Amino acid sequence: MGYKTYETQLSGFTFMQAFFDRRKESSVCLKRQELLARKKSRNIEQAEWNDSEKHAFEAAWYDNQLEWIASIHRICGEPINWEQIAASAPPFPRGEKGPNEKLAEKSCLEFKPTRMQKLLKQDAAIRQELEEQLEMAREQDRQDYMQWKSVTDFAHSIREGNRTAYLRVLEEIAPLEDLLTMGSGLEFTVLNTAAVEVEMDMNSGQVIPHGSKLLTEEGIFKESPFSIEEQHELECKYVCGSVIRIARELFAVLPLDTVLVHAKDTKMNLGIGQEEYVTVLSIQFDRDALSEMDTDREASPELLAPFLHHIKFDAATGFDPALQLSYP
Repeated sequence: MGYKTYETQLSGFTFMQAFFDRRKESSVCLKRQELLARKKSRNIEQAEWNDSEKHAFEAAWYDNQLEWIASIHRICGEPINWEQIAASAPPFPRGEKGPNEKLAEKSCLEFKPTRMQKLLKQDAAIRQELEEQLEMAREQDRQDYMQWKSVTDFAHSIREGNRTAYLRVLEEIAPLEDLLTMGSGLEFTVLNTAAVEVEMDMNSGQVIPHGSKLLTEEGIFKESPFSIEEQHELECKYVCGSVIRIARELFAVLPLDTVLVHAKDTKMNLGIGQEEYVTVLSIQFDRDALSEMDTDREASPELLAPFLHHIKFDAATGFDPALQLSYP
């Protein structure tokens, strides 16, 4: 699978759309959607921003960016119980009439035209309409049954560890879509029925703000650059929070035991004076251990201590290349 970015279009909407409601839209994510919609609307209208509007938007975007980075590891949708879905009962027994057909058939059988309807010769038209409604009811029952079969068959595929089904869940349910809207990229590899490996392109240069933006009550816009240490600490929070979020979401949507995450980014190699694309954090999450994590704590290397991981970070110098873990 190649890197999936925000611009990537999801495949056709099917029964998977029913699972979209599992997403827990936090206030920070909803605010981000609102800001993105506002920006998109402006671009479509090709309207120029005046200074006041531009400053207000930049200050709101900055505030949202900081809040999102601080809370990313706390956001997670509801888990999907594939075993329960696989065991769900059909809407009606196969080979029997469905509930919609029974109701429509009852209306046909009970129809008795009135004298006026007979005199106006409306009875034949009404019967024809009832017959058409009966056919529509049969079709609705057929669709309901096929929907149930599609969902339960898919749930069985997930329980059996079908790799294509796993990837379809990750692509169509898109549990990490807000990461993509920030400019990050994700690549998933299904290692086996119990383990998935994820490479995340952190794209920190685009995601991490380089300074604060404040709009005072008097309407004065103020910008102040971050110190090197402040920027590095913010980047560390973003990287640590993102890998936790990835693991939590994957455990919620798939019956996995292990999630291996490699956070990658472009860093300057001072030894050769060139930029290199390197691993800055590699970590292996265990489902049971992650379930015990206190996500009220700030995302940091200390929060990752219970898990096997490689990281080289210092607030003064930032991230150095880290050794990438391999799945056993």
